[in-house]
Amino acid sequence: MKRNIKVVVEYEGTAYHGWQYQDNLTTVQGCLEEAIYKLSGERLRVTAAGRTDTGVHARGQVVNFQLEKDLPMHSIEMGLNHHLPDDIAVRSAAVVAPEFNARFDATRRTYQYYISTERTALMRAFCWQLFQKLDTSLLNPLAEKLLGDHDFGAFSRVQVQSSHKRCIVYESFWRQEENVWIYRVGANRFLHGMVRTIVGTIIDVARGKSSEAEFEKIFASRNRKAAGAAAPAKGLVLEKVDYN
Repeated sequence: MKRNIKVVVEYEGTAYHGWQYQDNLTTVQGCLEEAIYKLSGERLRVTAAGRTDTGVHARGQVVNFQLEKDLPMHSIEMGLNHHLPDDIAVRSAAVVAPEFNARFDATRRTYQYYISTERTALMRAFCWQLFQKLDTSLLNPLAEKLLGDHDFGAFSRVQVQSSHKRCIVYESFWRQEENVWIYRVGANRFLHGMVRTIVGTIIDVARGKSSEAEFEKIFASRNRKAAGAAAPAKGLVLEKVDYN
């Protein structure tokens, strides 16, 4: 009898062409499915809470899959980690209800974006190193404008899989930890490229390339061409996914 298995996965996205499986390309999903096959002998497709882009990292990606082989949870966690590369780690494994779906049952996803204002060697793969002078007093007033239920078409790639571009943003703020500025945003859903484009557009204002009024016009326009360039992928981390 098949069981529905939920795993929480952490990964460094540097070496991968994103989460989603692609023929002839190395992806996180492809590596996880190969590890499941080596552990259980079963070829299957897994479902993830979020499809992170090329170079994006995750600390709390949630995945579920149907497994026939009756293995204890600790054996699944340890066995998958044995077969996974060092830059992917299964943090936990559990049996969940048969109807649980990691993508469609998620109620909230939280991302953080990291910007270092000083040169860093140890964190260079996990942040945007930005040495220009920033008016950091503008960061949180701009972030607060995104709270609530809005159309985020200005901050997403033109084509999206859903029929609309509305998202409900529950938290949106910046904080500073020594020489690192961290943008934290939580929402019911995210559009393709949304967080990185938000960050890039806010930073354009903070370094004087745009104004607060222009940011408001961009947001209201729902036009991706009006927004700034997306921030580099390496600064973005899927931190956690919440469920009811």
